[in-house]
Amino acid sequence: MENLKYNTEEEYEEAMVIIYQLMQKGEANVTASELETVRVMALAAQAYEREHHYDEELRRELSQPH
Repeated sequence: MENLKYNTEEEYEEAMVIIYQLMQKGEANVTASELETVRVMALAAQAYEREHHYDEELRRELSQPH
């Protein structure tokens, strides 16, 4: 799952539902495996958002080292 990538808006939206459901359980009520799932899915979601939801100027800005 470490190399997870969302290719469509549908995949992204499905992932957001799963992330939301896991987060609603609360940190004290999720397993280490579920926390890792949220982490990996959230990173893939961020990558998808950068590629598909941000305009070109913001994309360039986010890719610059700070």
